[in-house]
This record gives sequence, C-alpha cells and structure tokens, in this order.
Amino acid sequence: MTAELTTLPANGDVSTWTAAEKAIVEAAGLVFTHTYGDRQGQREPAPRPVVEKFLSLSRQSGLNPLSNQIWCIGRLSKGVVEWAVQTGIDGFRLVADRSDKYAGQDEAEWMTDKGEWVTAFIPKLHGGQPLAARVRVYRTDWERPAVGVAEWGAYVQTKRDGSPVDMWQRQGAGQLAKCAEALALRKAFPMDLSGLYTVDEIPPAPAEQPIIAERDWRAELAACTTHEEVEDLIDRAENDGVLTDAVRGLAFARHGMLDRAEQTAAVPPTDTPTPPPTAPSERVGEVSEEEYERIANAEFDAALARGEARAA
Repeated sequence: MTAELTTLPANGDVSTWTAAEKAIVEAAGLVFTHTYGDRQGQREPAPRPVVEKFLSLSRQSGLNPLSNQIWCIGRLSKGVVEWAVQTGIDGFRLVADRSDKYAGQDEAEWMTDKGEWVTAFIPKLHGGQPLAARVRVYRTDWERPAVGVAEWGAYVQTKRDGSPVDMWQRQGAGQLAKCAEALALRKAFPMDLSGLYTVDEIPPAPAEQPIIAERDWRAELAACTTHEEVEDLIDRAENDGVLTDAVRGLAFARHGMLDRAEQTAAVPPTDTPTPPPTAPSERVGEVSEEEYERIANAEFDAALARGEARAA
C-alpha cells in the first residue's frame, strides 16, 4: 500500500470523514452531478456500498485515485445512477510491475479477416479493423502464459448508429490490444485485479437524455380563450409529432364551447321571456356543451390508456 492511500477514508461512513477525505472521494468520481431534467445541477453521492467497494478495490490494487490510477464512474440509466469502478491500462501495468512474479509479456497480435495473426495491423493492408487481438502475460511461477483474447465485436465502442466512436475509428487496433492486455493481466494477477476493469473495456457513459414531461392537453386546451389559440396549440402539437386523434377531439370540443360562448355574448338583452329550452331529444344534429366535453374526455382517456396522448 502506498503512503498516499492512507488519505482515503477508513470506511464508507460519511459522517466520520474529514473535509479532506470528502474532497478526495469527490475527486475520485463518487459524486454524480445531474445535467438535465428536473434534477439539473443536483449532486448525488454514491451510496455507501459503492463507496465501500471503491475503497476496498483501491487498497486491494494499491492504486491511488489522486494520481488518476483508479476512479469511479456514475452513469444515468432510466433515471437511476449506476456506478462502476474503473482504471486505465497503466494502472494494470503498475500492479503487474509491483509484483515480484511478473515476467513480462509478448507483443500484441491481431487477427486479420483472413484468420491470420500478425504483430502489426495495417488497415490498408489487412482490412478496416482486426477481428481480434491477443496478448500473452508471463509469471515467474507459471510454466505457461496467461492469454487474453479480445474480439472486435465484443469490445468496440460505438455510437447510437452502430459506427465506432472516434477513438476506435482512428486507433481501433490499439484500443482492442489494450482490452486483450487487460484480460491477460487480470488472469495473471487475479488477487490484485479481480473486479477491476479498464476504461477501454467499458463503453463510455451515454449522454444523459432530458426527461420530457407529459403534457396535459386537456388543461392546455381548456385554457384557450380564442379559436386562434386553439389552432396555435394544435400547430405546435403537429410540429412536435404528438397530434393524436384524442388531442384533435379535445380541440374540436373546445372550438364548440367557444362558438357557444360567442353566440351567447352576441345576443342583445331583451324583455321578451326566454322560451323554455327544447328537450335534448328534439334538438336534431346538436350536441350540448357538456356532451362535447364528455365525448372528448372519454376519447382522450381511452387514447391515454393506449399511450397515444403522451408527449414524444
């Protein structure tokens, strides 16, 4: 254990940490900051089990978070932060170098699309990318080496469209070789490296997507006081790709209510007694305001149950 590691907290109980220990834990990545949605700007510390695991792996490997040899990554997945302890290939090499049983390793090899292993992969000569990479690591107390084989499809890091990310596009052979080396080193030194993975082996955290709240179309349309406002709202829904039959039904009902309000306002006051209302059964082709709203709400609720009235 290095001297620097003594500055890590003794355990995951944050109530016992000094200010310096809290700063070290944060520098190691154990505090996640939300960047989108309702929680934008909020800081979420890693739960105690994650902190305890991180501290244990740091001491087990002898790697120092203050030297960027080991760190923790928080990834937002479906609104929940998932945590992973990571290191770089240099951290793995440091663990091996400190061991009195490390006896070196062979140069990396790559498999071409013809099934041949080569010690230098040249894209123009061997194809766009290697099929696999292989590294052998030796120990003084083992007769045979620990062999790590990394297959391209299992480790290449890609964008949403399936194409390799920039680093893998430009240096794919080297990235794959580091994955193979990490596999071999973990086989050769399981006591120190078990449970640790290099950043090259784990895809980068995806960009946190903003959470779009569902729109209350019923309330928004009810707040419209003119036909123009209703049409503007419908235009926005169409532009956003969320104009459903349920929303159209609500807009139709709102237009009918506004028509009746305008007609009522346009009738001048008179002393002539108002005739009794016609029975609903005698109103041919007419629908009351309450009936408009009842039908529209029923259509909206049915569509909502089917998932059609949700915002994109």
